[in-house]
Amino acid sequence: MKSPDDEPLDPQPDGDSAPDPGSSDASHPGGHGDADGEGDADTEEGADGDANTSANDSNGESAWELPVPIASAWVGFWPHPDAPTRDEVGRAVASWVGREVEMESSEPDEDEGMLWALMVNIPGVNSPVVLWAERALNAEPGQLEDPAMAACKWVVGMQTVLEPGEAHAEFFHLMAMLAGSLPELTGILDVSNARRWPRQEIEEQFLAADAVPNDESLWTITAVATSDEEDVPMMLFTTGLSRCGLPELEMLEVPARHSQAAAILLNHVASLLLEAPPPEPEEPIEIGPDILVTLIPWQECARYIAEETPGSTAFRETAREQGDGSLMAVRAVICSAKKRGSFKQLWAWPIEIIESMEAGRAVLYASEHSAAATERRAQRTWPKFATAFASVRRAEEPDVLALATTAFQVQAPLGSVDEHDRREQGWFTVQRFDHDVVDAVLSEEPVTRQDLHVGDAIRIPRAEVTDWRVFLPEEVFGPARSDALLAAVDRLRGLA
Repeated sequence: MKSPDDEPLDPQPDGDSAPDPGSSDASHPGGHGDADGEGDADTEEGADGDANTSANDSNGESAWELPVPIASAWVGFWPHPDAPTRDEVGRAVASWVGREVEMESSEPDEDEGMLWALMVNIPGVNSPVVLWAERALNAEPGQLEDPAMAACKWVVGMQTVLEPGEAHAEFFHLMAMLAGSLPELTGILDVSNARRWPRQEIEEQFLAADAVPNDESLWTITAVATSDEEDVPMMLFTTGLSRCGLPELEMLEVPARHSQAAAILLNHVASLLLEAPPPEPEEPIEIGPDILVTLIPWQECARYIAEETPGSTAFRETAREQGDGSLMAVRAVICSAKKRGSFKQLWAWPIEIIESMEAGRAVLYASEHSAAATERRAQRTWPKFATAFASVRRAEEPDVLALATTAFQVQAPLGSVDEHDRREQGWFTVQRFDHDVVDAVLSEEPVTRQDLHVGDAIRIPRAEVTDWRVFLPEEVFGPARSDALLAAVDRLRGLA
């Protein structure tokens, strides 16, 4: 199993889970489990959902309705030799909020190693929030990349149920509160999807003055394949959407060579579903101008997949037998707008859209929150983008030098806002930098600007850039991987 980001494993805190924020008796619903890799859906509550969910439920409920709300849990790594006390954590939270907050002590589950539990009502968060302290498990060698987090002997836990429709804002608020009220925390583990946040990343993404909620913080994407061959069928899926009241998303039987584009498509569709509820199965959803996909219950797709292929019914049953029932829960597979096949018509992954994305021809809608977060990342990492470009321009190897006029692209708005409050974003290939302005040529035909065409030259000020990307021979890089981009350029030039 591998992730598109190739992240290492995460350690887990001791104990099964947090107290239930929906009650005051501090009961211990199931929870943390072992993470098999970033984005692995190992331990979601309600994971043993009905494997026979279909679009034709006789009770009239939506095919995507979850049987129970899914809680979110986090643990912050406490670096001090003594465990955090209930009073100091309570005072810190109240100080961060800036006013008195309602707090109620809960009975800790001592069998699970909890030292204390506290239920808090946080302004801006609809459900009660439970805080607690417990001893951290010792991380296995290499399991936790950040030595400061690995060295911690105690953790501060937090759990709540995020409000559907406001999940992105509540997640951002709670991450900022936990890290901001307890500045000594060396990092935070998002138990719901096994993603860990080192302190520096938390400061940049949640505590900086210009920080904004980012949809993609809510979920991770995992890719599963049986080999490293580029044509092997791969299963990609999200982990984290269920806590937003949405089905987890999948793409099935995607050739591995398309995994990066498929992951981007998953992110776009997930972000759009946060703004509007998912349509019923087989009902097309527009994710870009004249770009349509459908969401299909996994059962409709999995039954036609070979048993040994990730995503098949047999694959999911094996996972459930091994303790992970999440792949049998309410999940939606992203498919083409229509069935495909000459012999038997079946739902399949949207090959035309993926190939169009890889050719730079697809224009996908972005949610308001996602667009704002992407623009902020692009602006913050602009110096690294410019540094990578300058480094390539200094290359002596002709193949590397050629990348300076083909590999670096920026995104900027085209035209005006339409009646749906949307504005087309175009991609431009950078030719040269002139301080904080780039000379670039349009790399794809616009939909709304009939006066612009591929190859047209334009000067774009940095302030208008909403995203950037770099196509190196083996990989595509964006603002979220700006450090990795610099390292990759050094390797191409033989400097590392």
